[in-house]
Amino acid sequence: MRDYIKSVIDANLTQNQNLNRVREYLQAYFLNIIYKNKFYQNLVFTGGTALRFIYKIRRFSEDIDFSLSAKAKNYNFTDMVKNILREFKLAGYDLEIKYDDNRAVHSALLKFSNILFEIGLSPLKSQKIAIKVEVDSNPPAGGIETSSVYNSTFMFYMLHYELASLFAGKAHALLCREYTKGRDCYDLLWYLTKFKGLEPNFIMLNNAMVQTSRKPVKLTAGNWKSEIKKTVETLDWVKVRNDVSRFLEDSDELSLLTPETFVNLLGKGDIGKLAK
Repeated sequence: MRDYIKSVIDANLTQNQNLNRVREYLQAYFLNIIYKNKFYQNLVFTGGTALRFIYKIRRFSEDIDFSLSAKAKNYNFTDMVKNILREFKLAGYDLEIKYDDNRAVHSALLKFSNILFEIGLSPLKSQKIAIKVEVDSNPPAGGIETSSVYNSTFMFYMLHYELASLFAGKAHALLCREYTKGRDCYDLLWYLTKFKGLEPNFIMLNNAMVQTSRKPVKLTAGNWKSEIKKTVETLDWVKVRNDVSRFLEDSDELSLLTPETFVNLLGKGDIGKLAK
C-alpha cells in the first residue's frame, strides 16, 4: 500500500488540496491499523475527523480524536503506539512517533518523512506531514456509542459516538475552547443545516461542562442555542475563515461563515454588534 499513496494525487487540484488528500489517506491507513489490531474496540472515534469519515462532512481534518470506551478492556496506549509504528514501517513508511500518556488525554504525534518530496508536493526531502492522535482517557459520561463500517480504499469497523453525542462534543468545544477555531464554526453550521432539529446529547454535554468549567451553565433544550450564540458574538470572523479555509472541499462555502448566518440559525439578535 506504500506506493498507492501516489494515486491520490490529482494534477488538476492545488497543492493544498492534494495535501489534504494525502493526509486523509494516511488517516484511513491509521484507522485500518487500529481495526486490524483490535484497538478500535477500546476507542470511540470522535471530533471532526469522525464527521468526515462517517458522515462525509465537506471539510478535511488534521487530527484524529478518540475517547476511551466505557467498555474498554486492557487498554494500553504505549502498546498501541508501538504497534502502529511497526505496521507503518512494515508498509515502507518512514515514520517517527512521539507520544505522552502521562496526562488524562493521551497524545501521539506521527511525522511522516519523504512522502511529500517523493510524490512531488514538496521540493524538500526534509518536509514532513504530521498527524496528531489524542485519546481522552477520562471522557464525560453519557456518550452513546455505536459502530459503522467504513468502505473506501480500506474497509473496517469504527466504534464512534452517535450523532447527538458527537454534537455534544462540538458544542462543548465551542463553549469552552480558549481560542478561535474556525473548524468549530463550520461544523456547527453543518450540524444546524444538515440535521435540522438535532440537539446535542445534554447528559454528555453537561458532564463535559462540569469537567472543564468552574461555574458551568446547565444546558437544556431551552437555552443551549442562546448560550452558543453568546460565544458566536465574541468571535473574530477573519480568524474563523482563515482557520478553516485550507480544509474546505469548496472554498465558496467560506462566504457562509458570517455572524449573520449564525444569528439566523441560533435565534434572532443584535446583528450589529456581531460584525467583527
